[in-house]
This record gives sequence, structure tokens and C-alpha cells, in this order.
Amino acid sequence: MQTTFKIDAIDATDGNTKAIDEKIRFRRATNENTKSHFKQGFVIDGGYIASSAGDVNGDGLDDLFVNTWLVSPAGSDNKFTSTSFVVFGKVNGAAVDLSNIASNKGGFSIGGNKIGDTNGYSISSAGDVNGDGLDDLIVGIYAEGSTGKENSGKSFVVFGKVDGAAVDLSNIDPASGVGTGGFVINGEKIGDLSGYSVSSAGDVNGDGLDDLIIGGMLASEPKDHQLSKIFVVFGKKNSTSAIDLSVIDKGVGGFTIIGANSNEFSGWTVSSAGDVNGDGFDDLIIGSRYAIFLGKVNSGKSYVVFGKANVTAVNLSDIASASGTGTGGFVINGEKEGDYSGCSVSSAGDVNGDGLNDVIIGALYADSVGGVNAGKSYVVFGKMNTTAIDLSDIANRDSTDGFVINGAKISNLSGWSVSSAGDVNGDGLSDLVISAHAAHPFARTYAGKAYVVFGKRSNTPINLSDIELGTGGFVINGDKSCDYSGDSVSSAGDVNGDGLDDLIIGASGAGPAKLRDAGKSYVIFGKTDTAA
Repeated sequence: MQTTFKIDAIDATDGNTKAIDEKIRFRRATNENTKSHFKQGFVIDGGYIASSAGDVNGDGLDDLFVNTWLVSPAGSDNKFTSTSFVVFGKVNGAAVDLSNIASNKGGFSIGGNKIGDTNGYSISSAGDVNGDGLDDLIVGIYAEGSTGKENSGKSFVVFGKVDGAAVDLSNIDPASGVGTGGFVINGEKIGDLSGYSVSSAGDVNGDGLDDLIIGGMLASEPKDHQLSKIFVVFGKKNSTSAIDLSVIDKGVGGFTIIGANSNEFSGWTVSSAGDVNGDGFDDLIIGSRYAIFLGKVNSGKSYVVFGKANVTAVNLSDIASASGTGTGGFVINGEKEGDYSGCSVSSAGDVNGDGLNDVIIGALYADSVGGVNAGKSYVVFGKMNTTAIDLSDIANRDSTDGFVINGAKISNLSGWSVSSAGDVNGDGLSDLVISAHAAHPFARTYAGKAYVVFGKRSNTPINLSDIELGTGGFVINGDKSCDYSGDSVSSAGDVNGDGLDDLIIGASGAGPAKLRDAGKSYVIFGKTDTAA
């Protein structure tokens, strides 16, 4: 096919305009852009609570963990159910349909819960809890509970395995108390909602097995029902017996972390922090977004709890000592009233290359150079001392303890979800992924954005508006209006085996038409360029 155009050209010597009648031939269009996008990652149709799974099946590729939380089949108003899915790593960019995973193709499903259960509201890789060389998983069901302990919550550890057979959680939690293929962790008291937040803890006690951290949204101390409680459960070999958190509270098989102040709701967000202080034990980070600092209501706090071999309970009040020097960790104080710092917390990996793991903290309602409620995220560098960190010092560059990442635009709510991204660009420094799920890319209302911020050695602030221009990282724009892309963000490990770490981004408002709010997850392969 050929097309004739008439083009007016201006002669640079005399300024005359002369018509040029030439036949300009074009090749038939090819969709090279589609091919490029195909190589950049793949989409998982269904599932928006997203996490790395580690290498569950031992094939050398990292796997993915997603959940379709409270999905209602089309035409059903109230029959909500939830299922979690493990998607095995793969080198190609073909889309993944979770209905195929449910048929044991390319992964496996985890279900068997009752209608209305909250299976998978919180999911995470668990590391290798039982020492068999395969990575395991943890699934929180905060509204579950045994008879007499309604809504105490349960968390299920699912052992890694090489086959694609579906996992029925009822087999992990049988009446006998001895599970098959994993074990259950039962909540302590009625209404604790344990499992609201779950994560791998790394190897906290140094025994060579990975441990777990479990937050209960309303778990509390008997002496003060407003004091939160978090549980660290040690890994164990050759046992699938159920664990009761009441036993952990007594220092058997783990230890308890007790909140610092009433109504802080510590434990809504929990994560491994890696080895922050370089002592060989993995540490923990706990977010308390409702905490008050120096009278600043809801400024938020985050607590770094150092790993240890003993089972003595940890009091966050000791870590947030009035002296400014904590015992057993350090506190990170929010910057301004209403910032809600600690709404999302995570290990950041080693961002600045000093050999210590760093942490990242989201403050979704913080005002930044991008405007009101643009949000902020803060990277706090690893350190050996227990001196308190004030995020205001980091934001004002009065401290060399980290750097601030400023949201791009008004009401973007950047910092809603934050995570280490692994080493996405292969430069030897750990990178970060930050969501702004309320952003409007290309006038797509609430399509959402996620930002990959490359690691760096300095403490200079980062503006996400610069990332959008390709300086210091790259942006991932949501697909359609109301997708809320970035509802969850996580490192995915190396899914495709190319040596670069990958990412997974959950979009709660997306999803196949046959399922209401089933969501989508997008796997983005690691890359060295900064193109959006």
C-alpha cells in the first residue's frame, strides 16, 4: 500500500514555499511496542494482594503469591470467598489465568476455607521454615477462630512443594491438631484478629530456620486491652503440629512483642527488616501509624526490633525509651501530625551499599513538594546503635541516617505500600518500589502508579516527579481508570532467571469481567533503563 501526501517546505535561502509532490512509501505497520511490552513482564488475571513466594518448587526460579480476597462470582451478592494462588516462575511473558492455576497448571491454589472467610487478606513468603530447602508460605485469616475463640484469627504455614496439587487448608488444620503439608497457628483470644498482618521474619534467633511474625489487629495485653501484641514464631523441623499463640506468649517456640502505648495498634503492619545492625540475626520492623509523637496525633511510629536467640518478651516502650536510646532496637518517629507514618513498612535491602540492611516506611497522608497528601516514604539506613530516629531530621537533611522520597502530586497517597524491590537494575545496590495507588496517569482517574527507585549511596531527597522523567528509576503507570494499581507492591525475586530481580504490582479495581473486583497483578521484569 502507498499513500501520496502534499507537503509544504520552506526554502531556507529565500523563504519561498514550494509545493512538493512526492510519493512517500511506508511499510505496513508492525506492533513492535507490543513485542517490547511482552518482554517486560506478564499479567496475572485475577488476584491483587501480591507477594513474592520465594522458590517454592525448587526449580531455581522465584515464584509468586497472589490472592483474590473476598471475590464474589458474577451474579452473587453475598457469597464471598477467597483463594490464594502460587504462580511458578517462568521465562516467558505470556499472561497467566488463575483458572489454569486452579487446574494445577503452572502453580497451585490454596483454599478450602468457608464462605466469608478472610483467607489471604495478608500473604507472604515465609522463607524456609522447616529446613527442607524449599521456600514456604504464610496465609493470614484474621476472622477465623476455633470454637470459643471466635475471630481470634488463624495463620497457615504451607510448605513448599514441587507439584501443582491444590492445597486444602482443612488438611493443615484437622481436628487432630497435626496437619498435612504445613501447620496452623491459632490466635490467642476472642477478637484478636491475629493474621491481619503476616510476614517472614528471616532467621531471628540464628538457628538456621526462617521464622515468622504475626500481627493481630486487636490482639492486646490483659492488663491493658488497648496495648497491641505481635508474635514471633520460630521455624521448626519435622513437625506439623498446631501452634497456639498463647504458648508463644509464654516463651515456648517464640516470643511476644508488646505495644508501647494504648491505641497505637502496633501490628497492623509487620515485616522482616533483614539484618539492620549487622549482628548476624535478622531483625523486624513494626508499623504503628496511629502513634503520637510530641503531641502530633497520628504522626505514626515504626519500631525496629533486633533479632535475638532468647524468648524474653519485647516491650516496644523499652525501644522507644524517653531517654532517646532504646533497648533491643530503635524507634522511628513520624514527622508531622496526620502523616500516618508506618502505614506500610518493609525491609529495603542494602540501598546504600554499606553492608547493613535498611528499612523503608510509608506515610501516605504526608504533604510533600508534590502537594497536600502527595505522600512520602522514608529510607532509614541500617545502624548498630539504638538511638531514636526522627523522620523530620531526615526530611530536613539534618541527619545522614537516610533520605526522604517525596510524592509527585496532590492526593496521590504515595507510600500506601512500600517494599524492597531487590536489585532490579543489576548495579549491586538494592532498589525500592513505592505505590501511589490514587494517582491519575494520563488522566486515567485512580488508575494508580508504582515507582521503582534505584538504590544510591547519598542521603539527598528524591522526588517521584523526577522518577517520572526517568531520573533515578522508572514509573509503572496503571492501565485503566479505577484500577488502583499499586494497592500492593512487592519484590518478586528473579522470576524469569535473567539475573535481575523482578517486581509484582497488584491492582484491586482491575480484573476479568466474569469476576467482580477480582483484580490483576502485573509482574515487571528487572531492567537497566529508566523508560516508563
